[in-house]
Amino acid sequence: MIHTYYSIMRIVIETLKSKIETDNPKLLKALRKLYSFKVPGSEFTPSYKNKRWNGKQDFISRGGTFRTGLLSSILKDLQKIGCDPKLVYEEEKRVINFHNREISGFKLYPFQESLVTKALDLRRGIIKAPTGAGKTLIMASIIKALHHKKTIVLFNAKQLLKQTYLFLTEACDMENIGICYGEGFEYGDIMLCTVQSIEKILDSHLDVAEVLLVDEVHEFSKGKLTLAAINAFPKAIYRLGFTATPPREPIPSHALLGAFGPVWEETTTSGLVEEGKLTKPVIQLINRPYTASGEDTSFSYSEIYDSYIVHNHERNTTIKNIVEEISSTNTQARILILTKSLDHGKTLEGLLGKTSKFIEGANSLGERYENISNFRTRNGNSILIGTKILQTGINIEEITHFINARGMKSEIATLQALGRALRRHATKEKVYIYDFLDKEKYLKDHSLARKSYYEEEGHEVKII
Repeated sequence: MIHTYYSIMRIVIETLKSKIETDNPKLLKALRKLYSFKVPGSEFTPSYKNKRWNGKQDFISRGGTFRTGLLSSILKDLQKIGCDPKLVYEEEKRVINFHNREISGFKLYPFQESLVTKALDLRRGIIKAPTGAGKTLIMASIIKALHHKKTIVLFNAKQLLKQTYLFLTEACDMENIGICYGEGFEYGDIMLCTVQSIEKILDSHLDVAEVLLVDEVHEFSKGKLTLAAINAFPKAIYRLGFTATPPREPIPSHALLGAFGPVWEETTTSGLVEEGKLTKPVIQLINRPYTASGEDTSFSYSEIYDSYIVHNHERNTTIKNIVEEISSTNTQARILILTKSLDHGKTLEGLLGKTSKFIEGANSLGERYENISNFRTRNGNSILIGTKILQTGINIEEITHFINARGMKSEIATLQALGRALRRHATKEKVYIYDFLDKEKYLKDHSLARKSYYEEEGHEVKII
């Protein structure tokens, strides 16, 4: 139990880091324990075995220092024990005069307007909005309101950067937008940059940028480079992340909270479906037979995945049968199939024939866009097969059927893939989702996890 006596308790707040100052060491120790989490696999490291490390990551230091984004969370914990610390801001909070946030040709939904207002007023946080909820439009409205501020917008994928650049410059008619990625550089006060090319804008933006926006921010919660990027830019008083799927695991979650602040959610996928802003999904899990006959008990995960997902003739034939049934009852079906491995994608392409096209990371952007365009506009049914490159950042509103062939456990990958198919289009009233209830070792648990993710989003799941 925390001893609540203290004579001095204040928190000194700076843009990147803040510090708890108290003469009650028990209180600080208790707070540190609340914000300390076991690192997965730490027990196998030499430093843990040699008792040089306790196997945990601390988000509050022994001296009381923490990432400023955690302030609201820490204050809530202190309030639970009746502690109301004095807040000392090292930099006075400046009054900002916003530009007009409205973008010609677009009208924000109430939930979008609420998130923009919250971002401008509170200045730091993570905007959680489902895929298809218009995160790019929300971002554009924030940029428009802060257009006189030097701004960094970070991406982890070049295709997302280019898509956003075209939206801001062409659809929103914004000026002074720069772009920075591996093959290209064009300066602008508002700089769109891949994290892999961040060194190109350090001289122009690192010490002066007042706005930091990060798209698909969940992808920045791990990794030395991405974590360093979101914890840089010391003058950026506006620090906002955008995602449909914030991580649940405590370490990546607190890494993002520390860099940006609390998660804001104004709507859900099921809510947008009910309001008619997203397409209603019909989710069907195919109840597969157990085909391993006990041989999977001694296999590693990679061996099981290869045998019972990638090269599973029964499972792949089921996918072929689904596609044939869809094609026999539709004239303009747009069928998206996602795989985890290149081998699986190529296997399915060979199995499904000429109307299918497999897109992989080795394809140039031009090749990808050409294949996607052909998929969208083909006269008759069409089939597009892809790996992770089709999971995020690709807008194909015409998708009528989606087959999740991957068999993965990841919540983020599952919900992002689902979101690809939910976008509205005049040609569809519903979108049909196919997934699998696999029975083999590891795969069974992964299937049940995906089922729970769909249900937690408010969707009905049928087992067939």
